Amino acid sequence: MYFLILKLIALTLTIGLLCQGCGRKGEPQKTSHVPDRQALVMEKVKTYLALGPSVQDADGFIDYTHCDSLLFSGLYAVGGATVNMDAARDAEGRWHRRSLNQPPCYPEGSKSTISRDMFLGLLWYIWEYQRLDLAEALFAYGEAHDWVMGEGDISRIYFTPGLQATLAEIIFRLGGEDHYAYRAIPQSWAKNTGFAAHLDALHILLRGELTGSIEEKALEVLQYNYTRAPENALFSYAWHRYSDGDQSETYSRLLNEAWWPADRLPTSADRCEGWITQRDPGTDWEPCDGGKTHSGGDFLFVARLLLRS
Repeated sequence: MYFLILKLIALTLTIGLLCQGCGRKGEPQKTSHVPDRQALVMEKVKTYLALGPSVQDADGFIDYTHCDSLLFSGLYAVGGATVNMDAARDAEGRWHRRSLNQPPCYPEGSKSTISRDMFLGLLWYIWEYQRLDLAEALFAYGEAHDWVMGEGDISRIYFTPGLQATLAEIIFRLGGEDHYAYRAIPQSWAKNTGFAAHLDALHILLRGELTGSIEEKALEVLQYNYTRAPENALFSYAWHRYSDGDQSETYSRLLNEAWWPADRLPTSADRCEGWITQRDPGTDWEPCDGGKTHSGGDFLFVARLLLRS
């Protein structure tokens, strides 16, 4: 068994060395900002952040009564909001779907205590706030538990090789140990729709920030999603970030008051879905009953990426 493990590590290193620089065609393009629109987006950011506490719990989490809170709260924090993400980690180092000060999601409410999509929000948070301590602790927990990160359905709680590679990359870029055998694990990208497409865009954009470019296959995925759903501000930003740098469409999306009003947080009377960039345009983007006030985190996250690019 020992020699088999050594062979697998050697094979991974060989693949990584052979593929360094290969298939990398997506370079970030300088963003063409529109000054008047830029100012309007910045004003809306200030408004949404000022109104944020009305939709946050005591730890700053949003959607805290739901079981996808860690994902969206992490992205919300990237957008500039104050969130105590550490409140979702228990004494054993396991991460949970929402703050531990909220009722647990498992076994009531969810099929697992954590999931891969939750970790994407956490990884974005770690990178944005340079939390090498959290990255190293997450890596240590993963290795010690064969990358089974919680309780419940194994298909949900297994930290996949692709995410292992990204976590290792974050640690390396933040000045930690170089887990090269993990960093060299190749990524796999597919053309998905709906929620899965949103996760793909998040992962691709994160890797682009880490390594300075994206693979050809990842670029194809961004183009595919933008082509089929150009109304999606995240897809618009991602495609133009790695194609031509022309973000005029993205500005138009963010300034659309039907989705993101300028003087208040969006509600279900504006659009039913609380985080519209995770859904394909359709009924989720249309008004519905319910009287819910949304966080506007979908706006804040894309605005943050756009304004700093």
